[in-house]
Amino acid sequence: MFDSQTTGDGKGQPTPRMMEAFHAVLEAGSVTAAAKQLGVSQPAVSRLLKQFEGELGVPLFHRAKGKLTPTPEAHRLSVEVGRALDGIERVRRSAEDVRRHGVGRLRVGITPMLYEGVLRDLIGDFMAVHSHLVLTVETGLTDMMIDWLLRDQVELAFASLLDTHPGVDTVPLIETHSVVVLPPDHPLTAKQAIGAEDLVDVPLITMTRRYSSRHRIEQMFRRAGVPMRLRAETNLSSTICDLVRMGQGVAILNALTWGGSGPAHLVARPLTPRLINRYGVLHLADRGFSRQARQLIAAVRAHLARAKPDLYLGE
Repeated sequence: MFDSQTTGDGKGQPTPRMMEAFHAVLEAGSVTAAAKQLGVSQPAVSRLLKQFEGELGVPLFHRAKGKLTPTPEAHRLSVEVGRALDGIERVRRSAEDVRRHGVGRLRVGITPMLYEGVLRDLIGDFMAVHSHLVLTVETGLTDMMIDWLLRDQVELAFASLLDTHPGVDTVPLIETHSVVVLPPDHPLTAKQAIGAEDLVDVPLITMTRRYSSRHRIEQMFRRAGVPMRLRAETNLSSTICDLVRMGQGVAILNALTWGGSGPAHLVARPLTPRLINRYGVLHLADRGFSRQARQLIAAVRAHLARAKPDLYLGE
């Protein structure tokens, strides 16, 4: 079972077992420890390593006095080997789920804002209806979602539609605008709408520059020809609202974030000109949705139509 697979032209290919042996030696630090971890003999591990090096045509270890020392090539290769083994393990888990329950696993990515504003309100009911579904939810920024999709670590992602990739298609779900969040006694609460020119010399609290919304706010100030007075930046909208509540400045936030968090003792005014934000489902362009993914998207659509009809873009 330790033989390499062969292609049509007779050349060998590394097998998962070779990669497991290589990965185990790097993790455990020795052939002896790796053999114990894998439950095989030391000669079997040594043979797998030599086969792996032979198939790749790259020396992966320096051998001296019975010790193996990984080469720089081995360390670089270890990242890709780890990802390959993770993929194999996901296939095994999915197959086990199907054998046990007749259903699969659904892996979803979502930004923290969309989780708080949308998914949190429906995920309990969705899982109750699909009681045998194994659901994995990963949170992160939109650029992380795109990377996860391309690496097949998630099937779909709920994220911003501003940052896209040629290999990723989108399904629009929500359109919102940005608002200016202020303490209730701030002079700007007297205005019906607030523009960049109204915020000259006003301390501003924003998301960090890792977020596309921050760059759009900076562009708005540049177009208006006025300086932006940055007071604080953070990656959490709840922290932004806390700082506004403490009197440290005003904030520009997505209306969905504002409405979802429901911060007390603060008010909001529309930002002018409007900064439009669109959110939806990201998925690989050349791949359809699984049945579980379609069911989750349908549940999200139904929730948005019922709870946020002013934001929902419809079918």
